[in-house]
Amino acid sequence: MTLTKRLLLLALISVLPAIVIWTYTEVSLRHAREAEVNDLVIRQVKLAGSELERIFEGIHSLLIAMGETRSVRAFDAPACGAYLKAIQERVPYLIAFVALDIEGRVRCSQSEPTEVGGNYRDRPYFQDILLTKDLVVGEYTPHFSEGNLGFHPVMPLALPLWDNDGHVVGAIVAALDLKWLDQNVKERALPADGSVTIADRDGVIVAREPFPEKFVGTKLPENSMKYLKKETFGTFETDSIDGIRRILGYSPLKVPPKDIYLTAGLSTEAAFSGINRAARQGFLLIAAALLAALSLSWLAGRIFITQPFDTMTNAVRAWRSGNYHARINLPGSPGELGLLAQAFNDLMDDVAERQRALQASEERGRLALEAGHMGTWWFDYLKGTSGWSSQAAVLLGRPATQTAVSVPEWSAMVHPDDLDQALGKLRQAVSGDGDYEDEYRVQHPSGEVRWINSKGRVFFNSVRRPIYFVGVFQDVTARRKADEQQRFLLDELNHRVKNTLATVQSIASQTLRSSPEPQTFKEAFEGRLMALSKTHDLLTRNSWRDADLRDIAKQELAPYRKTHDERVVIQGPAVDLPAPYAINFGLVLHELVTNAAKYGALSTPAGHVELRWSVARGPDWKPQLQFHWRETRGPVVTSPKHQGFGSRLIRRSIEGELSGQVSIQFDATGVSYDFAVPLP
Repeated sequence: MTLTKRLLLLALISVLPAIVIWTYTEVSLRHAREAEVNDLVIRQVKLAGSELERIFEGIHSLLIAMGETRSVRAFDAPACGAYLKAIQERVPYLIAFVALDIEGRVRCSQSEPTEVGGNYRDRPYFQDILLTKDLVVGEYTPHFSEGNLGFHPVMPLALPLWDNDGHVVGAIVAALDLKWLDQNVKERALPADGSVTIADRDGVIVAREPFPEKFVGTKLPENSMKYLKKETFGTFETDSIDGIRRILGYSPLKVPPKDIYLTAGLSTEAAFSGINRAARQGFLLIAAALLAALSLSWLAGRIFITQPFDTMTNAVRAWRSGNYHARINLPGSPGELGLLAQAFNDLMDDVAERQRALQASEERGRLALEAGHMGTWWFDYLKGTSGWSSQAAVLLGRPATQTAVSVPEWSAMVHPDDLDQALGKLRQAVSGDGDYEDEYRVQHPSGEVRWINSKGRVFFNSVRRPIYFVGVFQDVTARRKADEQQRFLLDELNHRVKNTLATVQSIASQTLRSSPEPQTFKEAFEGRLMALSKTHDLLTRNSWRDADLRDIAKQELAPYRKTHDERVVIQGPAVDLPAPYAINFGLVLHELVTNAAKYGALSTPAGHVELRWSVARGPDWKPQLQFHWRETRGPVVTSPKHQGFGSRLIRRSIEGELSGQVSIQFDATGVSYDFAVPLP
């Protein structure tokens, strides 16, 4: 939290006691006013009930007196009717009187004299008369047909009629004019938005102020019906049927006047207007005080805190952006902030010096990494982020600007065959001492596969949870290729030395068996070793990849080919023979030349040797070397009785080593050799 916000919070706290006091006062006054209003509405409803009870008592007394009249008790229609009419004219709020017999039939009324009228036994008030045998207050009755009134809302009040033996013989009924009752209610002095409601025992409104024309004859709202059957007086707050929210005092049916439900209400707005006005004024005063305190706190924080801190943070931002000469300048040395600014300046001086040293070190490190084709990479276990240096991105075939990389992206670069091992080594570093080293292949976006040597270290917190990894890797593709080439050359050298020794051993063994004299063996063995050596020289010139057949032939026949000498003819295309082919053809040509010099065409001055070859398609359509050696004009040749070492060497080399075919013809004019050798 900033210091300015803390000042604002302090200002708010300073006003908090006033807010608490105001809130407590407001709540206390409101509770007191609520108790006062509740008491007021209960007194009002009791007063209304008392007035209504007085009216009902007067009617009750009148009905008792009327019930004692002989004409009424005898149901003498003419005399009874005249009597009832005379009484009605004196009490106009009772607009009808009727006398009913025990069957509920009208026997007389205040209207014109009539014979026995209709049956009203099913009227609720008449049924209650038979049960209670006491005064009954009836329900809202819009059509009091007993008294020939037509549509005129009334409330009937009935009292039983007794004979001389004390038996109920009928009922005397008075119809209370509800319009008169409503006018009586209206004459009461109601407060602003106050209300008085009178309802019968079924919850039907018989009188109401205000708006009687809207609500008389309608039922009470559902939320008010539950109060009809309460045991005593009470209050509740509700939205009245005219939409005004009021606190209502009620008198249930069980409380006198019996079978009548009364409410007297006071508008909550009017009841609490004074308290609400005082509360608003108090709130506005506190809000003004709070606003003033917050404004002054903000202004003070702006001048004495925010501006100096802005100066300091601007200097820090400039320093972080590379302006290491930026310093904090607070004019006037404002107390503790001045000390803090001076401490920052001293720190910046120290850090600037270290930054210069660090930049120099980083530049040396960068040059070393570039020279060694190396890059750095890291992983933050707490944040779950990772990345590498621009040199690392370039080494892996990515743009130098792509310095952020996720673990799945790195995994996708590692060769699938090396991925499990690479991940396993990382897990071992985390579970072990933190040291990490591995070599694996990566795939460049171009498809090229490169070898990477990676080293690093995992750093742990105090509970040995990994928090950071930093490492360096180097492209060692050239070294791996050099190692593979070295291994290949060593294997090849080993193979060739073994083959050469085997060849020498075979030559020595065969030469020894065919040369009984040591001198003969020496000459033959040295010649064959010399042929082998010459062929090795030709192969060495081409790094033991191959040797040209023409060079091998010229080398073996060189002693017999002089300038302008046509004794030896060599003809054929250039054919590069692999090392095994070159060695075997070198030995074969040496044997052919040696035999020709000892026994054949090269043993006489007139002898002629013709060596030709060509490359054609064999029976399997693969290239095949056709090799021909012809001797003519030499000594007479006869077929030998047994095969010497030279012939065996030729056949073993061509047929055994090179899978070729050998054909030898001993003509009288000279020997001829034909070879067919498949080329690789």
